[in-house]
Amino acid sequence: MTRYAVIRVPTSGPPALIAAPNVFASAAEAAARVAAIEQGQLKQHHTYLEVVAFDGPLADAMAAKGIQS
Repeated sequence: MTRYAVIRVPTSGPPALIAAPNVFASAAEAAARVAAIEQGQLKQHHTYLEVVAFDGPLADAMAAKGIQS
C-alpha cells in the first residue's frame, strides 16, 4: 500500500522528514499538510516541502531515497 511522507528539502544538506504528523494515507492529505504549514509562514526560508510516495516500512523507504528519518 502506497503512503505519502512530507519532507523538508533545504538548499544545503540532506532532506528529512518534517515533524509529526508526517505520513499520510493519500497524496491529498499530505498536500493539505504542506498547505497548512506554508500558510502559516510569514517569511521565506531556505527550504521547501515536498510529498514523497513510498511503500513498506518508513525508515527503509526513506533510507533508500537518502532522506533522514
